[in-house]
Amino acid sequence: MRAAPAALSRSNAAFERLTETLRRRFSANHVALTDSGTSALILALRSQKTVALPAYACVDLLAAAAFVGARVRLYDVNPATLSPDLDSVRAALNRGVDAIVVAHMYGFPADVPGVAALAAEYGVTVVEDAAQHAAGSLNSAPLGSFGPRTVLSFGRGKGTTGGSGGALLSREPLPDWHPPRASAGWRDWLTTAAQTVIGRPSLYSIPASLPFLKLGETIYKEAHEPQFLSVAAASLASEAVAAADVERANRAKRASFLIDALKNAPDLDVIRPIANGQSGYLRLPVLDQKGRAAAPRLGVVRSYPRPLGEEPIARQLLAPNEPSSTPGAKRVCESLFTLPTHARVTDQDRERLARWAHDNRSP
Repeated sequence: MRAAPAALSRSNAAFERLTETLRRRFSANHVALTDSGTSALILALRSQKTVALPAYACVDLLAAAAFVGARVRLYDVNPATLSPDLDSVRAALNRGVDAIVVAHMYGFPADVPGVAALAAEYGVTVVEDAAQHAAGSLNSAPLGSFGPRTVLSFGRGKGTTGGSGGALLSREPLPDWHPPRASAGWRDWLTTAAQTVIGRPSLYSIPASLPFLKLGETIYKEAHEPQFLSVAAASLASEAVAAADVERANRAKRASFLIDALKNAPDLDVIRPIANGQSGYLRLPVLDQKGRAAAPRLGVVRSYPRPLGEEPIARQLLAPNEPSSTPGAKRVCESLFTLPTHARVTDQDRERLARWAHDNRSP
């Protein structure tokens, strides 16, 4: 949090520091700093006419596709890992696309190399959505370093937060982009400070009790022309990226303790990483087969309420005759909860979360 005042007075240094940090970490040749992950995705998809998206993902992917005027095809995910169902990927490629987006969820690695091998057969561009990479890895390489183009987000709840913002990384030249001058970004600093304060489950109960804040809800918002990252967000994101591996290790420890506490909970399956993958544990996703209720006061929340194909905006975007059935994504939307893994989860919080899993009575 010390970064914001310095950022406001040394803007060029903040942007240069973040750009160089991202280049090194993700083996990128080119970096465009944007005001959001959605804006970064717009830049990545701008020349594409038809894009394939995972059926289980943030609705912002549809917003980006709508803004660039692209038609959408969908592929399914494996509920056990949240990674792409490669048979469904091949089917989407067969139906015809110009680009395919592969998203890492909650820090769990998606099989970008597997999708890329299929996409290469069709001459299709791969965009790696690493907004939720949380310093996870695959084959010992950081998530975000696999696609020809990678989208990052520094928004609230993304692990490497700057209060807002995003970036498009590329291993090939990016098109010219000349956004307006960056703002100072005091709001980004205040947003990050507020997130830190309410992060503990015991404190989260206060904002969670205020319906107008709509915490935990996924709401479709129309995208806008990409803008430049704010000065404060650049400086905050630099600190967050530099600390990402330490934070991941700490989240992994807390996730391990939590997984142990959830052992033998009836009809509750913890999502597992794919082979050779290491999760960043942005949150701990579990699949519930018992009909448990969410517990927002503990930070136990649903995520995306419906597959992308069932979002109202999808009717305007889906390619003609696109199948709407994605059973894997449907199962995830109906049964997945995510549990908190951040530094403010205490031993007492973990006991309360275990009680939720084992008997689902309000602690």
